[in-house]
Amino acid sequence: MFFVPDDDVLPVLSAAIGGAERLDCMMGFFSSSSFAQIAPGLAAFLRRSSEPMRLLISPYVTAADQQAMHDGLLDGCELASRIFADTGPDADALSRHTLACLTWLIRSGRLQVRVAYMRDGLFHPKVWLLSVGGQRVAFHGSSNMTGAGLTRNKEQIALARAWMDPVQAVTERRFRDAFNALWDGDDESCVVIRLPQAVEQRLLRDYGGGAQPDESDVLKLWYRASGSRPASDPPADAPPAEALVARAPSRFETPAWLQYRSGPYAHQGRAVDAWISNHGRGILAMATGSGKTLTALAACCELHRQVGPMLLVIAAPYVPLVMQWCGEAEPFGLSPRNLSSGQGPAERRRQINAARRNLQLGLSAAEALVVSHDILTDPNFLAAIGEVDACRVLIADEVHNLGSPSFLKSPPELFEYRLGLSATPVRQYDTDGTRKLLAFFGPICFEFTLEEAIGVCLVPYDYHVHPIALTLDEMETYKDLTEQISRLAWKLEQGVKDPHLDSLLRKRRLVIETAAGKLGRLGEILDQIGPRNLEHELIYATDKDPDQLQAVNAMLSARGVLFHQLTAEETGNRKQTAEILDGYQSGALQALTAKRVLDEGVNIPQIRRAFILASTTVERQWVQRRGRILRMCDAIGKDHGIIHDFVALPPDAMSADPDARKLIQGELKRVEEFASAARNYAAPDGPLVTVMSMQSVVHGI
Repeated sequence: MFFVPDDDVLPVLSAAIGGAERLDCMMGFFSSSSFAQIAPGLAAFLRRSSEPMRLLISPYVTAADQQAMHDGLLDGCELASRIFADTGPDADALSRHTLACLTWLIRSGRLQVRVAYMRDGLFHPKVWLLSVGGQRVAFHGSSNMTGAGLTRNKEQIALARAWMDPVQAVTERRFRDAFNALWDGDDESCVVIRLPQAVEQRLLRDYGGGAQPDESDVLKLWYRASGSRPASDPPADAPPAEALVARAPSRFETPAWLQYRSGPYAHQGRAVDAWISNHGRGILAMATGSGKTLTALAACCELHRQVGPMLLVIAAPYVPLVMQWCGEAEPFGLSPRNLSSGQGPAERRRQINAARRNLQLGLSAAEALVVSHDILTDPNFLAAIGEVDACRVLIADEVHNLGSPSFLKSPPELFEYRLGLSATPVRQYDTDGTRKLLAFFGPICFEFTLEEAIGVCLVPYDYHVHPIALTLDEMETYKDLTEQISRLAWKLEQGVKDPHLDSLLRKRRLVIETAAGKLGRLGEILDQIGPRNLEHELIYATDKDPDQLQAVNAMLSARGVLFHQLTAEETGNRKQTAEILDGYQSGALQALTAKRVLDEGVNIPQIRRAFILASTTVERQWVQRRGRILRMCDAIGKDHGIIHDFVALPPDAMSADPDARKLIQGELKRVEEFASAARNYAAPDGPLVTVMSMQSVVHGI
């Protein structure tokens, strides 16, 4: 270790800064007058390096420096465009411009400042970290980054050069790791606030009057920095531990308005009890619209009363669902942290660390992180979650999506409690995936079907079937693809994966979903209703060919219908999604056109009528789509829903041809399912006649 003599501190430090490629500094007491003392070196650093200087300071700066920092964060004209352009040895001349210098550095991004608040004590390190010629150097000692600290006071500073010997290397690394941990918010003993927030919340304190701050001053500032605002500041003689817990923690509890144990939603209380009785593991198979989200949060409130502080990780498959969960969680006393799209690993880590600190300090009874499904398999995310010393609960919305191999090959076992939600938790055609899903989350411990929900928490509906005959060319294509598929059918039976077979199946399904006659019939129905009478409509197009959705959009535009499409492209932008949904819910938009993005979970209760141009063979999709339309909405006086289903049939609907029978059989299962619960099942305009006609062909009657 090399100690820099007192008289040589400024020249050595200034020279080292001048040759640096990177420059970090943490100082207990900061004053811009220090820039005047190291101006030649700082000017050289700014000229030679594109990296900003990072400065970590305590809340105590002079009033003049506070104003300079504030000005540096404002947009506007340049205050000091080339302050360092021609810096010479005349430091006294430069010192007259130090405040403008500080402003310019912050505004131009050359100086990044963060403010550190200790939980118990003062922030008082004195460390300079430099990278010079690819080598790392640490200056550390007693000198503050003030004019007096660098010039008048009796100070001592040590120099650790990482390349000299192992001892100095360890010392330098220790200081650098400490700085990075503080800067990134990973030091549990300290809260670090970005400068704009510190300025906005008036967290900086003037020490220009000469009196240096004591620990009680820091504790008062800590209250403001952590978002806690007690009725009055803690007494000056209050012990630090008592001061830090003086504020009652946030509460995690079920809102009083949620009557989930009585009335029409009493099934939610039964679901909560079933999950708790199963030791906090299991899946709730509840129909769309029956309140799975509120039920899950109420269940976690019940668990919280038993186990104490809790970290909730809520995982949903799509951005609209993530946003929806964030809104639903707030009435329970939570301040959910959205860690889905747009959040990188560093920001997720910072948010998790903040949640962990709140739990450890008793500032939160529970913390909620809302993520997309894919983040559940991120090792860095799981490692950070594993460091949280609290009860960990995983809520997985649309849990059937997690039955895929990508999740189940390495499920996050660190969650002590697990709650899966789905209207259709059983994975069609995937017995093994379903088995593994139940093994991880627990059994289906409660079920509330769509039939049970209709008339209780879902509105009844009318179902109209529109048979659409394939053209001769479409039928010929269908038969040709069927023949090719039949030659590879053994692979389906034996579970052999074959991309070519998958492609054939997709192409055959595309023929059915994009049958040309569907668009013509849709146009006829829209004209019968009258474009001006369309209100809260939803049109589902295929997700296998964008042309159909574009054709629907063109059809609506030609009729002067106000609409917006809602696809993965739109939902990738949170603001745009919110604007589209607001417009639709308010009535400013008459219709939404969509593909699969609205199949799961998104709550748009205003939907009155849906036109289903395309459906897959996946039964889960049918259940989800029907549930979208049956949600209650008192705001618009909705008392029932209407479903128009466009069903592809052979050119000769009564043909006994095997391929024709296969086509009808594929569509019949969905039609029977939708028709069975419809209130107009046997009405003159109802689906019964079509169902019986299709059944007669399939069964050869």
